[in-house]
Amino acid sequence: MKWVEIITLRSPGNINGELVDELLKGVGESDSPTDTLKHLLEIKTYYHSVVETDLSIHIYWESEAGNQHKSPLGLRIFSALRSMGLLNHSVWIERAAREISHRPGK
Repeated sequence: MKWVEIITLRSPGNINGELVDELLKGVGESDSPTDTLKHLLEIKTYYHSVVETDLSIHIYWESEAGNQHKSPLGLRIFSALRSMGLLNHSVWIERAAREISHRPGK
């Protein structure tokens, strides 16, 4: 089962990109076995297209049904960003995936 853990930050000022990069750099080496990193697929960072002080970190997982909870990794990232602004931390479970075929000539 695929699922995504989303941590969204709304900061009152500029976001320290170096801090975020450092936070995510050593994910594989620094995490304990309780993180079940074997289920980690990837981590993506997004910045809002208009609001420069909004950041969203998406942690993509795949695991057995019933194991979709806020991870120790996600909780550590959340805690590290706490002083930077308002945070939201949520877990979304994939219900269905649809392949979109591209129209000819596009």
